[in-house]
Amino acid sequence: MKVNIIGHHLEITDSLKDHIGKKLKKIEGHSQEISEIKIILSIENITHNAEGNIYLHKTDLHAKCSSSDMYQSIDLLVSKLDKQIMKHKDKIKNHQFHQNIKRTDFSAEN
Repeated sequence: MKVNIIGHHLEITDSLKDHIGKKLKKIEGHSQEISEIKIILSIENITHNAEGNIYLHKTDLHAKCSSSDMYQSIDLLVSKLDKQIMKHKDKIKNHQFHQNIKRTDFSAEN
């Protein structure tokens, strides 16, 4: 899995990289299909923005969060992306379950 961290009007420090790495461990455990994660951090006036893209097989997930603290923005972003991955995983599981159910036609019987 490839992780890209990009900073707009912001220098990416080692502590930010470590914090993001620790938070992304949670996401990595939920899905083995992740090919790339892109995190974009930016500052506009007093708001700290964190934006994330996760590239899965045949699907892309996107989330964006803002707050007054960069670490809080990252935490909110990771929780949103984690929820999206869990929802996507459940969707696939339910779809596969419904495909495997054998359908029988009882209307022909008396």
